[in-house]
Parts: sequence; structure tokens; C-alpha cells
Amino acid sequence: MRTNHLPAPERIESLYRTMAGALGPTGWWPADITFEIMVGAVLTQNTAWGNVDRSLAALKAAGALEPHALATMEPERLRNLIRPSGFYVNKSRTLQSLSRWYEERCGAAPEGAATIPDAELRAELLGLFGIGGETADDLMLYVFSRRTFVADTYARRLFAFLGFDVPAGYSAFHKAYSPAVLGTSLSVGDLQEFHGLIDEFGKAYRDEEAKGASFLAAHRTASLASRP
Repeated sequence: MRTNHLPAPERIESLYRTMAGALGPTGWWPADITFEIMVGAVLTQNTAWGNVDRSLAALKAAGALEPHALATMEPERLRNLIRPSGFYVNKSRTLQSLSRWYEERCGAAPEGAATIPDAELRAELLGLFGIGGETADDLMLYVFSRRTFVADTYARRLFAFLGFDVPAGYSAFHKAYSPAVLGTSLSVGDLQEFHGLIDEFGKAYRDEEAKGASFLAAHRTASLASRP
């Protein structure tokens, strides 16, 4: 039976150090306040960040970038404010569901979730309307400061380029790689930066040829050489 070729914790740490030296610091996630990260994590689903910026600017101008304001806003008004981000009907519903949960469960502060175990917190987030695995992990990492792996498209492309096996689907990819990521000594801050580095790398080196000529070429060679 074929053994899956996955990165070991030490390989992930080495990858992080190399990327941080070449591309860091990224300063990701960009936001003025924590709640802005929450809103941005929802709005960025299936759209470019420039569109998210326009929606966030509209919410700020309306004085609505605050949990209670979003939770109680008239849905049609909220849809109009976030229209630039697309899928505004579902996203408005998600924002209101998330805002109500954040108020009621956490007292509208990340510290309010401090006693909730990681697995339980992630399950609660996934139980909210419109919150999928990637958004839940964004929130876990950047809002609630939990060590987690954001198994997004850029991460998938990176690890596939490096010669590792990447399971299909977000959930399977996250489940397969999380033990190695959490087995590293990388802190929450490091993992936040790692996510930013992965995304910046993916934007800078878009195709396989560009990736192959990048500073990560040696990591790919080492990974392929270690395949069982």
C-alpha cells in the first residue's frame, strides 16, 4: 500500500524560516480592530481583497463595523453596504449570525472564548450559517489566537509544488496536515505569519515555472528526494 508523503514538523519549521527570511514580515491580517478581521474573513470568501476593502470602508463610514450594529442592522441595508464583496445576500446573513454569536457567547470580545477548548470553538464556528473550514480557521488563528493551519488554496498549491501529497477538499487537507503543523514549535504569531507568507508566495509565484525558479526550489528537491 502506498504511503502518503506528508511534511514532518521539522520540514514545516524549515520551510517557515526560509519563507520568512525571503518574504517577511507580511503583517497579515491587515485590520484596525479585531472585529474587522472577523468581518473581513467572511467577506473575502470567493472574492478579491480589493472588493473586501471597499465593503469594509462602507461599513466604517456607516459606523457599522461593530458587533451589535451588524447584528441588529436591517438586512437590506447591510446587503447594500457589502455589495462590492459579492454574494451579499448570504454574506449578510453570515455576518449577522456571527455577530450575534460573538455577542452572546463571547461578550463581543475574543477573551470571552478563552475557556472554550479549541475543538469545541471550531465546531461552534462551523455550526454558524455560512462559516466553512477556511473561515473558521481564519477566525481561530487571527481572532481567538489558537494554533491552527489554514489549509487554503495557496497552501494546497505550495505543498503540491513541493512534492507532498495533498488530499482533495479543505477538510481532508486540514486534517492530514494539522498534526505536523501543530507538532512544530511555531507560536500563534508564527502561524499567522506563515499563513501570510504562503499567500504572498502564491501571489508572487503564480505558475509552476515561476515556483520552480523561486527560492523554494531547494525545498522541492529535498522533498522529492525523500519520497518513499
